[in-house]
Amino acid sequence: MEFRKDLSHKIIQGLAMKYISLLLVVFVFVSCRTDRVSYEETGRFQLAAPIINVDSILFKETTKVTMSFGFPNSKIHYTLDGTEVDQVSAIYGDPIVLNQAATIKAKAFHHDFKSSEQVAAQVEKITHNISDASITIEPQPHANYPGLGAKGLVDMQKGSSQFRSGNKWLGFQADKTTITLDLAKELQLSLLKVSCLQNQGGWIFAPKKITVFSESGRIGEITLDDTAKKQENQLKIMVVPIVAGSYSKLKVVVTALNEIPEWHPGKGTLPWLFLDEILVE
Repeated sequence: MEFRKDLSHKIIQGLAMKYISLLLVVFVFVSCRTDRVSYEETGRFQLAAPIINVDSILFKETTKVTMSFGFPNSKIHYTLDGTEVDQVSAIYGDPIVLNQAATIKAKAFHHDFKSSEQVAAQVEKITHNISDASITIEPQPHANYPGLGAKGLVDMQKGSSQFRSGNKWLGFQADKTTITLDLAKELQLSLLKVSCLQNQGGWIFAPKKITVFSESGRIGEITLDDTAKKQENQLKIMVVPIVAGSYSKLKVVVTALNEIPEWHPGKGTLPWLFLDEILVE
């Protein structure tokens, strides 16, 4: 009887030890798997976007561009020709000195995280200073965003992306905004540029079309097919090629979107149009 009890006790002990060993194996497996899943999920977090700082968006000779991003072991990649940024794009190091117009785009990269959203900025070299031009606008800017009035469109001063502060931006809520320029003297021109703000979260959209007229009729036009698409916030300078020639008077008609698109919370309403500068060259 005692022998049977000892045998039963040993069998129970053996089974218990196997059961405990099995639990330990499962625990180690689960722990390892949990660690692995946690590491993989960390790689799904997206980096914040880098910051682009420009000495002067409108410049006569040169302007300096700096970029910053404070996360350790990350890199900022950028382009200057408006092309999309990827991991083979140039890596930012020292400040960049530009002597020509450029469209700067940048993204932050880190091997453990998703790359950031792309940010963009445009800089323009001033060819002709037309700050002494006579200018009229129809309709007048909205009372909430009057800027510096019509002359604010030719004062060679750019507004910032912080549109609620400062007084550079003229805001409109109209189907069309017509700007008439008397340049005071004849200039040889082949391009006209319109500076605008795009901040779709603030219900501010880039224009749909820009048309330029001289005293002889229409001399240039661009239609922007991507205005209604989701896009990053940016200061945009729209370039309109015009018939090369000598001009002293111009009329610029800026056409807004008919309505805010379906994907936006403000769908069906008239978007804001923000302008702050007209350039010619």
